[in-house]
Amino acid sequence: MIDNLNVALQLLALGMSITFGALFLLWGLMALLTFLTSRGAGEETTAAPSVEAGVSPPDQEAVRERRRRAAAAAVAVALAREQMVRSSVSPTSAVSPWQAATRMVRFGRPGREP
Repeated sequence: MIDNLNVALQLLALGMSITFGALFLLWGLMALLTFLTSRGAGEETTAAPSVEAGVSPPDQEAVRERRRRAAAAAVAVALAREQMVRSSVSPTSAVSPWQAATRMVRFGRPGREP
């Protein structure tokens, strides 16, 4: 009996160590991939302001105006999509065809209680 308990505890320890080892390995791989892929994104963000620094002030106003218009267009598209989704979803108070058929069967037969 004690031998079976020892074997069970050894298997438990082995299984838990393999599980947590695999979790730590995956965590390390994700951290490594995040580190490797985030370096390229950081370089792009530092390069963008230097392009605008060389632009003359009237051109900067034109760039700002284009950005404002692009933001307004993006908001308009997002609101239109949201409106389309809301209009296509049926209200929750409506009766589904399955419910309607079930109720017709129930109420169509006199003397039968639900």
